[in-house]
Amino acid sequence: MLTMNPAQWLFLLTGITLAYLVLPPFFFILHTSLVVDRGIQAGSYTIQHFASIIESLDDVQTLLANSIIFSVGSAGIALAYGTLLAWLAERSNAPFRKLAYVSAYVSFAIPGIIKVVGWIMLLGPKAGILNAAVAAVTGSPLLNIFSLSGMILVESFLWIPVVFLLMSTPFRSMDPSLEEAATASGSTGWQVFRKVTFPLALPSVLAVLILTFIRSLEAFEIPALIGIPAGVEVLTTKIYLQIRGGLIPKYGEASAYSIILIGLVALGLFPYYRITSKTYKFTTISGKAYRPHRFDLGRWRWLGGCLMLILPLLQFFPIIAITWSSLLPFAQVPSRRALSMISLNNYRTAFADSSIVGSVFNSLTVSVTSATVAIIITFFAAWLIVRASMKARWLLDQMAMLPLVFPGIVMGIAILKMYLMIPLPVYGTIWILVLAFIARYLPYGVRFSHSALLSLHRELEEGAMASGASWFQMVRHVVVPLIMPALLAGWIYIFLITFRELSIALLLYSPGSQVVAVKIWELWDNGHVGELAAFSLVIAVGTVIVGSIFLNIAQRHGLQD
Repeated sequence: MLTMNPAQWLFLLTGITLAYLVLPPFFFILHTSLVVDRGIQAGSYTIQHFASIIESLDDVQTLLANSIIFSVGSAGIALAYGTLLAWLAERSNAPFRKLAYVSAYVSFAIPGIIKVVGWIMLLGPKAGILNAAVAAVTGSPLLNIFSLSGMILVESFLWIPVVFLLMSTPFRSMDPSLEEAATASGSTGWQVFRKVTFPLALPSVLAVLILTFIRSLEAFEIPALIGIPAGVEVLTTKIYLQIRGGLIPKYGEASAYSIILIGLVALGLFPYYRITSKTYKFTTISGKAYRPHRFDLGRWRWLGGCLMLILPLLQFFPIIAITWSSLLPFAQVPSRRALSMISLNNYRTAFADSSIVGSVFNSLTVSVTSATVAIIITFFAAWLIVRASMKARWLLDQMAMLPLVFPGIVMGIAILKMYLMIPLPVYGTIWILVLAFIARYLPYGVRFSHSALLSLHRELEEGAMASGASWFQMVRHVVVPLIMPALLAGWIYIFLITFRELSIALLLYSPGSQVVAVKIWELWDNGHVGELAAFSLVIAVGTVIVGSIFLNIAQRHGLQD
């Protein structure tokens, strides 16, 4: 009788777990798009859902055009400005660099829906604070946020801090001797940037551009809060409205649109992986030590500093707008009359509501559980991928990375259909959110653990085993302590991103299982602007404090990159 060693048992259990988490959602979204979802022929196979999409070709073309323009526009603006800020922070003597980094990390902690609501309060066509101030001087508002251009601008504001952090690393790691050699050869500063600096950073620029494009394609908060009132539909809002926009959910058509969105995301991920897999061609760091060189901007130094200050202002303005609205009984622009109406009534009303308080506890429970379970599963999967000698270990990597092609709104529909058909009593509870978040964010946990295990030499594990330690003792006493910083970084990332996630939660929640993002959505949808602002401000301050603690941990353990 064949006996299995611990690694083989672990491979079997991990494989079954990953297969359960990621394969059924893909099956159910495909199956739902190919069957009749109601009537006497319910359950029979059909291509009618796709045929309906083809029949409304003009509408689909508009939908795809809006999605592409929105994604390309926001990604382009975020890349251009975020890359400029990264260069100023890492390669110039512009002031306020530390403030820019702090604000970028803080922006990641604040839920996206709070920032979007803040920008609506600033740039709303009638009661927007900035629009009212500009209109008082010029006679016309600054910008109508309820438009495709408004959507693009606000989405780019949300992505600039992320691009800034992603592009800072290649500029920080670039060997300045190449630029110095070009300068010594008589090149001007612009020629050095165009012919040396930019070509060396090009793989990172392209990778970040594609990544930002894909994530904008998957975006939901801005298309829902700004696009739906403006009459501008993109793929994510079209899918949502098929489920929640009428009395009867159209699961078949929603799933058909989801397949289209998955295809677009997959097409974007293919060149992304091609680019990131060939970055070795642009390697400039060797064993030779070097000291990073900063360009002296001269009289332009303070202009660079002003550009750096825009990053914290992009985070500060929406919070100011929310603070102002939280103190008033209804939305209005600043005035003497408004100042006389300031009170804390919205805070009292908001936190006297048990559903609002309950949403905080639900979010903490869901995020802590999802992050913990995801990191445990992905640690074992990554160890098997890196260390195991089994030929089938590549299957674990492929299954763990499959959720990357699932936008949040699509994962929500897939999990919803899955647990409506599987007799597991999680539908209508917070645990369906936990299962959805674990499945959705498996790829991120795997990447954190995988990178850490690659830097850990196999001899350390072999030495522990040779000393008599069992496999589990070796993992617990050697591997886990040595890669704990990476595991902690992965846990922090998944915790923060699940805490702010809206699209999945909006499709899966039930009364009593609302999380913070869903509760903010409900308050906005019901017109309770004052309570929404008070609740959002408390959540924003809380997440900033938590984010600051995590940033301190990251800097202490060298995880900030």
